[in-house]
Amino acid sequence: MKIEHVRLAGPLGRALALSVDARLKTVDYRQLVDPFRYRNETDDAWRCEFWGKIVRSAILSNASVRDPELARIIRNTVDDLLSTQTPDGCISSYPADRQLGGWDIWGRKYVLHGLVRFYELAEPDEAVKTAAVRVLDHLISQLGGRPIRDFGWHDGLAASSICDAVMGVYRISGEPRFLDFARQIIAGGASKKHDVFASALAGVPPDELGNGKAYEMTSCFQGLAELAMLAPDPDATAVCRKYYEMVRDREIFVTGVGGGGDQHGEYWCHGAREQLAPRPGSALGETCVTTTWLHYCDCLYRLTGDPAIAGEAEKALYNGILGALAPDGTNWLHRNPTPLTGGGVKTTADDQIGRGFGTPFGGNDCCRAQGPEALALAPGFAVAAYRDGIAVDLFEAAEAEFTGGSLRIEGGYPYEPEAEIRVKTEQELTLYLRITPWLKKVTLNGEVLPLCSNACLPTRRRWHASDRLKLEFDFTLSEIPAPDDGPFFAVKRGPIVLAEDAREQIPAAVRAEYAGHPLCDYASAGNPPNEGHPLTVWFRR
Repeated sequence: MKIEHVRLAGPLGRALALSVDARLKTVDYRQLVDPFRYRNETDDAWRCEFWGKIVRSAILSNASVRDPELARIIRNTVDDLLSTQTPDGCISSYPADRQLGGWDIWGRKYVLHGLVRFYELAEPDEAVKTAAVRVLDHLISQLGGRPIRDFGWHDGLAASSICDAVMGVYRISGEPRFLDFARQIIAGGASKKHDVFASALAGVPPDELGNGKAYEMTSCFQGLAELAMLAPDPDATAVCRKYYEMVRDREIFVTGVGGGGDQHGEYWCHGAREQLAPRPGSALGETCVTTTWLHYCDCLYRLTGDPAIAGEAEKALYNGILGALAPDGTNWLHRNPTPLTGGGVKTTADDQIGRGFGTPFGGNDCCRAQGPEALALAPGFAVAAYRDGIAVDLFEAAEAEFTGGSLRIEGGYPYEPEAEIRVKTEQELTLYLRITPWLKKVTLNGEVLPLCSNACLPTRRRWHASDRLKLEFDFTLSEIPAPDDGPFFAVKRGPIVLAEDAREQIPAAVRAEYAGHPLCDYASAGNPPNEGHPLTVWFRR
């Protein structure tokens, strides 16, 4: 079974369309190519990452929204980037004498991500595939057999994180040498400190793996998961599962985001506990970290088939990600408000390169580049090929096309407590529904289907156009206890985390009152970002 197209029409779908119009179609893509054109990045200011980050998000977004203007923009910028490839195959923003140092390998990773995604989702252009193969061959020749962990920032994590891009090139080329290279990267352990994969399996917590840099580290584990999908290995799968569980339990905030430990929110720091700290700067939740966590959830879900992982994605998407998007769609939070115990404010990202890293670079910030990618992942979580059928894991309004049929979801989820699914196909098909804690009742043509303790509800039948699969949800407000059993609680309504906004009047998708607190959905709280719009997520008993 192949899912051919998914278009969301609920809050995530609207945000995705806004992201395309207000951000992705307005970027100066020629400026993003300039560092590769001139190879003048000598200040390690990571301009090398922006082309790949933004273009890959544009491609994935357009796979859902199908905007002809954006498609032309993508094609043009890919051609522009290919024009910078030198006869040796190199595409780099660094001059020859500085290559392999700083963020160079990191930047080449994102170049490969952009090219591979274009080939897989936009157009199977042989010139693009050839360019990606040449980029990777050139890098391998430059390394000359030396461990990739010996290069770049963060004790090898940044450079080693290229493994997932290597697996992408292997997917489109089938060249065994790239599979061998990915295995070499994993065997190197990804860090000069220790083998992060073996250490994770042994129970070393995320904040003590490598140097604790959450984004780069999670990308390394994503590379291992990608490798395990194409070259099955139970031991590798066990490592990936262990890392996921430790991050989920120790690092992810109630809003689904993660990252802290410094002023930008970029490290694992036992964030589940630190989100309750009353001091500013204690738990920040970088959008780049959260987007990478969503990437990892996507990989692990495809690797293991565990629907609970899609539940983690739902938490992040409807809370941390929607809550990080500016209402006009032009910008994103670099970090989420802190403290969450009261007084935190949302502030949009500024020009990252201008903050002491050379000259400003078009208003680009790593999180402004990553946020659209997080939204673009949502359709893949909503409806996916699964086992012998199709899984529906997000329940907002949507339309999906699959081999031999189509599927439609109607209703106002996650704000309204009902959804209806209609399947149109001539074939017998199993439909899997993720069972959420707030799913109260499922009926098929009026007949109640039994809900068991399993993570999904499979229904196999020959579907008819008249079939009505109805879902009812219990959106009664519920308390979330503090992770450390401290004197705080948070409030949820289904998948939506609620917050108290200090303003008297605020446009919001959800409104409620609990224990004397006027509440709204976290995405609306503190938006638009402003120092005068403080909010509270954790309340003292």
